[in-house]
Amino acid sequence: MDASVALARGLARWVLLAAGAAALAGGLAGVVARESVEAGYELAYGAGGADRGRIAVLAGLGLAVAAAGCCGYAAQSLRRGVVWLVCALVAAGLAPALFGRGTIVAPRIVGPGASAAEIGADVAAEAPRWYVPATAGLAMLGVCAALLAAMLVALPPRPRDEP
Repeated sequence: MDASVALARGLARWVLLAAGAAALAGGLAGVVARESVEAGYELAYGAGGADRGRIAVLAGLGLAVAAAGCCGYAAQSLRRGVVWLVCALVAAGLAPALFGRGTIVAPRIVGPGASAAEIGADVAAEAPRWYVPATAGLAMLGVCAALLAAMLVALPPRPRDEP
């Protein structure tokens, strides 16, 4: 294997692990701020909203663990198709946070009576000051890492000079 390809594959492995860690950290941030998320859902839905908030936190944690596991598997195998699929799923799942929307690690469970934007505003109002910037920053790190890993795996080997 060419040294440049080996370097790109090694970097792709670490970047995929970073994407998984960012997704997992975002899910754990929801668990840490669980009471605030439940209070935001309570504001949006009234009585019974806390249950939806609890479900959203648990769903976010479950999806974050799944995303981290997929990134770990892709980092282990480094097969181009697997890496591209995992990177696409992770990037698509985390990208809405860059626009203030719910993501796979902080889903918005919408029902009659409140929209996703209202839930997001209520959660942001109730959450600690670090929660929204942290989840948005972790989502941005995860998206960038997923895109970088996809590009690193796509790099062709350097052409060899013929004597």
